[in-house]
Amino acid sequence: MQAKYKPLHTNECGENTLSSNTELLSPAAASTPRKTGKGGKSDFLASMGNFSIQYNLSSASVAVAIMNSSKYPLPEWARFSLFGLVFAGAVVGMCVLGYLGDHIGRRPAMLTTLSLTLLGTVVSALVPWGGDVDATYAVLSAARFVLGMGVGGKYPLSAVASSETASAGELASQRVGKAFFWQSPGAMFPYVFALILLQVGGEHAADIQARVLMGLGAIPSLILLISAYKYEESDSFEGGNTGARLMVALRSKANVHALVGTACTWFIYDVAFYGTNIFTPDIMTSIFGEETLTAMCWQSVVVQAVGIPGCLLAVRHVRTQGLYSLSLWGNIALACLFSVFGLVYLIWPDNLVWVKFALFCSLMFSLNYGPNVSTYVLPTVCFPAPVRATLHGVSAASAKIGAVVGTYLFQPIVHAWGITGVMVVQALVCALSAVITYYFVDRKAGRVFIDPSSLPLQTFDTNVGEGGRESGGGFGGGESDELGESTHRCLDVDVEVVRGGDGAEIRPLSLGEPAWSGRSL
Repeated sequence: MQAKYKPLHTNECGENTLSSNTELLSPAAASTPRKTGKGGKSDFLASMGNFSIQYNLSSASVAVAIMNSSKYPLPEWARFSLFGLVFAGAVVGMCVLGYLGDHIGRRPAMLTTLSLTLLGTVVSALVPWGGDVDATYAVLSAARFVLGMGVGGKYPLSAVASSETASAGELASQRVGKAFFWQSPGAMFPYVFALILLQVGGEHAADIQARVLMGLGAIPSLILLISAYKYEESDSFEGGNTGARLMVALRSKANVHALVGTACTWFIYDVAFYGTNIFTPDIMTSIFGEETLTAMCWQSVVVQAVGIPGCLLAVRHVRTQGLYSLSLWGNIALACLFSVFGLVYLIWPDNLVWVKFALFCSLMFSLNYGPNVSTYVLPTVCFPAPVRATLHGVSAASAKIGAVVGTYLFQPIVHAWGITGVMVVQALVCALSAVITYYFVDRKAGRVFIDPSSLPLQTFDTNVGEGGRESGGGFGGGESDELGESTHRCLDVDVEVVRGGDGAEIRPLSLGEPAWSGRSL
């Protein structure tokens, strides 16, 4: 039995033939050599990068609330621009800088995105105040767009940096999940700092509070920028004509199938997550009383604190449950919780406050569990290295479009049908995400995975001899008729391929049991 493929790094006529009975494949090692020490650096960059993402997104919202409560009332036009421009910038950054990560390298693209983040943060903190309020918010909106580009670029680049430096026996998907966890503390810390800064008094207290709160976001960005200069380029980076490679990748049904799964589930998740913000103030005010800046900060700390255990548990379950199960059952759980919440609101709109709060805590736990982690990690294990950052960026960009939809879609719904109407729609979109997961997400994604960077750019044909069949495809190989399911992406751990007279068996070394066997390999 002989498997032929054309490696990405060979010339047009290059060919590699697997002919021995047993061969060791190290998909994680395809990204980087085992003993280079890159793992620790990439862990730091990815973890700090994720912390910085959510800190910078959340801090400006708190700062604007502080400004609005003082001598800088928020103009109506700015309510949309401050939110809309940062997400527009994020969509641009995710797509453009993700592409640059594949085209010019992970390291230069990361330096670019960190520079944009630092620039946007510094301008936000130093925006001229004391004059025309409209001019102040106009400058702040422009700075938020630049900040959004930088923050958006961190999504694909941080994820890819973490994924491509997994060590032997380590699941890359779990490694990415661990780095992603730091988004949860990053979202909470602006409110913690605001609680401290709100104790500052004086005539210019609001100016100081808002500037310091936004300016603190420059510290992790500066540390990351310095660290990124010392970061070695990922060995998975191929360079060259990324546009042509992307076109080749998208001619593969397997990659298009995977992209539908990653982009749509992430889009729907952000619709649900940001739609939840519509009724959060109502729930929290009923528990904590009158809405003030201090109360808002405490409420946000409670909300984020409830979500942290959910995110931690999801990261732990990446290895044991897999990304498919996290996404499928996580969305089903969310659909059930939204349905129950809607029913409680319909029957007891003004009573059972603490029951509603308990349901709300369960909802926030579930929103941070399952799809929260799986949507971020899936693109790092579903696409080949030459286009991995690009397609992760496209998936992430769809999520930010979902965030805008979730924020503005539910405004008219809550006015027409109240919180119950919002809950019903939320339940339906989560159920839809579960259906998309079932049909478009690989059941082995993130658990057993053959890194597509080791597979061919155009062909992966296997001859299995008499009685067998040929399986082929683009990035990631082909399918198995016997199994009735895709076998184009299976491994995220070291494996050995043991070939016998009538077939082959892929055996994960760290799991000790066959992940797949058959005659079509």
